[in-house]
Amino acid sequence: MTSQVVAVPAVEPLDVDPELELIVSLCVRPVSVAEIASRSNFPLGVVRILLSDLLDQGCVMVHTSDWERRRPDASTLRSVLERIREL
Repeated sequence: MTSQVVAVPAVEPLDVDPELELIVSLCVRPVSVAEIASRSNFPLGVVRILLSDLLDQGCVMVHTSDWERRRPDASTLRSVLERIREL
């Protein structure tokens, strides 16, 4: 959700569904996936699927933050939580 999405400048007009066109128009400047969902009034899960389609078509680029790439896995988080409970 914290990934930034930006539209790839198109040489030719896009021939896509209106929902995809709306999302591309929202991505003129880098914007988060959550912001796209908010502005489009589409559920977050739907936005993720539509962005995946746009990514496959080369219409958008996704920039993931360093934090998301380095965040701990679920087992590490569970271990920390267990240790906190032991206190």
